[in-house]
Amino acid sequence: MANTTRSGFNVFAKNSDRDPNEPQYFTFIPATDHAPGSKVMCTYIEIDQAPHTNAMILSKPSWIWGGEMGVNEFGVVIGNEAIWTKMPYGDPALLGMDFLRLGLERGSTAAEAVDVIIELLAAYGQGGNCAFDGEFYYHNTFLVSDPDGAYILETAGKFWALEKVRDIRTISNVMSVSKYERIHPDAISFAIEQGWCDGADDFNFATTYLDHDHPVNMGGTLRSGCTDRVIHSARGEVDVHTMQTALRNHNSNESWTGSPASAPCMHAAALGGSQSTTSLIAVIRPEGRSTYWGTGMSTPHVAPFRPFWFDAYSERVVFPYDKQEAAMEDWIRREGISRAFVAGKLDEAAYTAELHEMEARWIARAEEIEGASAEVRKAFCEDVATEDRAFIDTWLARAAESEARPRGDKEFQSAWAYWNTKLGANRFVAV
Repeated sequence: MANTTRSGFNVFAKNSDRDPNEPQYFTFIPATDHAPGSKVMCTYIEIDQAPHTNAMILSKPSWIWGGEMGVNEFGVVIGNEAIWTKMPYGDPALLGMDFLRLGLERGSTAAEAVDVIIELLAAYGQGGNCAFDGEFYYHNTFLVSDPDGAYILETAGKFWALEKVRDIRTISNVMSVSKYERIHPDAISFAIEQGWCDGADDFNFATTYLDHDHPVNMGGTLRSGCTDRVIHSARGEVDVHTMQTALRNHNSNESWTGSPASAPCMHAAALGGSQSTTSLIAVIRPEGRSTYWGTGMSTPHVAPFRPFWFDAYSERVVFPYDKQEAAMEDWIRREGISRAFVAGKLDEAAYTAELHEMEARWIARAEEIEGASAEVRKAFCEDVATEDRAFIDTWLARAAESEARPRGDKEFQSAWAYWNTKLGANRFVAV
C-alpha cells in the first residue's frame, strides 16, 4: 500500500503461472456501449451484458475470454490466483479469468469491481476446465486495487470472504483470508453443517474451506512468504525495482531446474508443471496516470519489463484486440529466449547484465517524463519497444549459433522436448 512505497502510491505486482506453452499477451479492449438485452459469451457460458463496458488492458491467455491480470481506464487493477478448496469445482460456468475481466469492464473503483465479481458469482457460479493442455480445476482469489485502496476477495465455490488490505500483502496459490470485512451470509453456517468447524468462534474462512490435502498448498505458502520478505525488506522504499526483485526471486533454488513450487519466478520442470508466462507491475496513480510494466514473455528473471501507460503505449507491447494472432506470434517468438536458456545455449550472466542496464535506463526515463504529454510518453514507449525487439532478436540469434548444453536430468529434458514439439500448435484465440 501507499504507506510502504517510495512514490506514496499503491503498487501492485503479479506473475501469471500457466501452462508453459500457453501464449499470454497484453491487449487493449475499448469501452463499448451495448444494446438493451444483449448477451456476452465468456469462455464457456453466455451471460447478460452490461449497458456499458469500460476500456481495459488485459493480460490474456489466448484461448480464454478473460484475463489473468489487467487494468481499466479508471486505474482499477486486478490479478487472480488459483486456490484449492473443499467445495466441488462444478460444471462449466465462469472462470476466474472471466470474473477478472468482468470486474474491470463493469467497475470504476476497486470496491465496485469486487461487488461485480460477488454478484456474478452468485448469479452464474464458477467452474470449468482452466487448462490449456489437459485438465485443471480450481477456485479463485482476487487481488483488486485502485489508487485509493485494495482488497483480497477469496472464493470457495459460491462462498467468499473479503479482506481490506492496509499494508503489505502477498498472495499465492493457497487460501489466506482469515480476517475479513465481509463474508457470504451462509459461509459459516454451511461450514458448521459440514462438520468443518464447531461454531462461529473457531471458524476461519481460509483454514476451514482449504483443501488441506492438495499438494500445491505448500508451494503457495512458500512463494507468498518469499515475496512478503522481499517487499518487507524495502518497507518505505518499495518501488518498481523491488517488485521486479520479488517476481524474479527463486527462493534460494537454482533458477532453471530447482524446486519450481517454492519460487515466485516459476519454471516448469516436469509434465503437468506450470511456468510464469507473463508478469505485470503497476504503480497506481490517480486520474489515470498509473505506470505499468509488463513482460509479455515467460520467466520474468530473463524477461524485460516494458513500461506503458493507459493513454500511451506501443501497439508492439499492448496489442489491439483484433490483432491477437499477432500478439500470440510475438509471445511465441519471445518464448525462444526461455527455451534457449533451458537448452543451455545462452550466457545468463552476460544476458542479465545487459537486461538490467537497459531496464534501469527505462525506469529512470519513465520517472522523468511521468508528467509529460501522452505524445512524449508514447514516443518513449515506441523507443522501448524497438530496443526490446533488438535485444531479444540479438540473443535469439546468438542462441541459434550456440551449441546446446541441456540443463537438468532426463525427466526435465524429456518434459521440455515434449513442450518444444507442441509450442505454437494450438492457435485458437477467444474473442
